[in-house]
Amino acid sequence: MMKETGGHPRRGGWAIGMALAMVSVAAAGCDDGGNPFAVSLQPFYTKVDLEADPGLIGTWRDKEGDVSFTFEAGTEKEYTLVVKEKEGEQERSGEFEAHLMRLGGSWFIDFFPKNNSGGEEFYRVHFFRGHSIARVELGQDSMQMAFLSASWLSARIKEKSIDTPHEKADGSLLLTGTTEEVQELAYFYANDEGAFADPLSLERTRAEEDGQ
Repeated sequence: MMKETGGHPRRGGWAIGMALAMVSVAAAGCDDGGNPFAVSLQPFYTKVDLEADPGLIGTWRDKEGDVSFTFEAGTEKEYTLVVKEKEGEQERSGEFEAHLMRLGGSWFIDFFPKNNSGGEEFYRVHFFRGHSIARVELGQDSMQMAFLSASWLSARIKEKSIDTPHEKADGSLLLTGTTEEVQELAYFYANDEGAFADPLSLERTRAEEDGQ
């Protein structure tokens, strides 16, 4: 791991694009029109890495009101997260397990979609759930969230400056390394604005706003 150059994930499609709620191998980590965030088979955390911060709990929205993240406390330093996104007159949503961790001097959240019980069983068994990771900066009423970019990662792998284990199929990329290996990737590039590009700025909503 050494070189740093550009490469930014595509904005938009947060709830469905990041919500690997049941993501096929062919869609995960795809560079052209697929998921814009890097996906890992293994979590980016171990139990000893997990942190709890009551300041995370609540609903966070972007200034335009197009996307919201609602965190609720779970068990054993696990959060339940519901992501909602507006697309014109439609609203889409996805539900996740979220785990807050600190690697070095940076804070991250690991996102893992909850089971999707919809659809026919034979169809669903051909899909898998993957982990994505975002670097977060949490203030009292503001938060910035930047996901590990799939296009940046693919470019670094192609130039052989990153050797984290992975698999490719039909142009898709999936990190297959151990938790230690994918953690090292996130830690090493935590301050790389190409790796964690195009941060989403969110603001905490008040109780009266949540009812809207």
